[in-house]
Amino acid sequence: MKFLKSGLLGALSLFVVITAGCSTSKPPKEEMASALVKLQEAKSLKFTGDFAFDDVVIPQDKIGDEESLAATNMIVQLLKGATIKIHGAMQKEPQRSELVMDLSFGSEGMKVNLTIPIIITKDKVWLKVPQIPGFALPDTIAGKFIEVDLNKLKEEQKNGAGAALLNTEQTEKLSQDILKTVLDNFDDKTYFSEPKAEDVKGLPEGYKGDKFVRFSINQQNVDQTITTVIDKVAPQIIDLLLKNEEYLKALQLKKEDLEAAKKDLADKKEGETQKTVDELKKNLKINELSFTGGIEDDYMTYQDMRVNLDSTDPKNLMKLAVHFTMSYDDINDKVKFEYELPKDAVPVEQLQDMLTLPSGL
Repeated sequence: MKFLKSGLLGALSLFVVITAGCSTSKPPKEEMASALVKLQEAKSLKFTGDFAFDDVVIPQDKIGDEESLAATNMIVQLLKGATIKIHGAMQKEPQRSELVMDLSFGSEGMKVNLTIPIIITKDKVWLKVPQIPGFALPDTIAGKFIEVDLNKLKEEQKNGAGAALLNTEQTEKLSQDILKTVLDNFDDKTYFSEPKAEDVKGLPEGYKGDKFVRFSINQQNVDQTITTVIDKVAPQIIDLLLKNEEYLKALQLKKEDLEAAKKDLADKKEGETQKTVDELKKNLKINELSFTGGIEDDYMTYQDMRVNLDSTDPKNLMKLAVHFTMSYDDINDKVKFEYELPKDAVPVEQLQDMLTLPSGL
């Protein structure tokens, strides 16, 4: 009897431990929000990623004359299969970020590859001008870094010219506020899931996330999505911006415009909202609209976004299919930058004079 009692107590204790462990697991939505915020708060990190156009179709009858049609078709051909690979690093103290974009687009007969490094510090931004095939740039510019003085921009803004600039803390706060506003309005059961690693496309070789979370919009929940955005998300984001003067200045928004937009949304009757939903569904098919995150040590260390949309209007055929992936590592470790801070950069103020052709040409 004593042995049986001990066994029952042991089993009960084990059950309590297991149940307690399960109960501490966060819902997918909370996991996603928490991991994204934690990533933003990282002191330093390295990143690699890519952005690709998988398919692009533009309605031909909306373009206009033959010259515009030819130009548009050329752009579409360049975009199809185009990829932008990016890599870089960032640190918060001292503040510095580096982003290198490797662009590849065009068909076999017209392939273009460009590399564009961008360096950002607290006071300055540098962008290196690439050599573009078929587009002759002056030697004073091609291959040189162009320098933008952020302090000068701030001074111009004080004098009424140019946009205000958000500092790093403000940018983080704004993005976190918008993220919270958006996610709070979409319920776990309808939009969020926890896929297995084998169900996540394009994972980097050797990547082993602790867990994966996915937010997905599809034809089954599109009605609810549009209604939620119109009735909840949009008004709440407008309120968020109205309460913060810095956000308004930085985004060059006027209070009266936002207040008018908020009133328009509030005045929308239920029937009008449903009419908007029906109209969008009639003209747009969502094949895929998803965001998948891989979480390691509570950080969002892998991100995958996919958009695949079709126009369902036979007179206005369009298609857009793109995907974006990003992975992060060396979080909070010392990072090494690829480029030195430029010492012979061209001030952006001189750029226009350098690009001006001599008269008579």
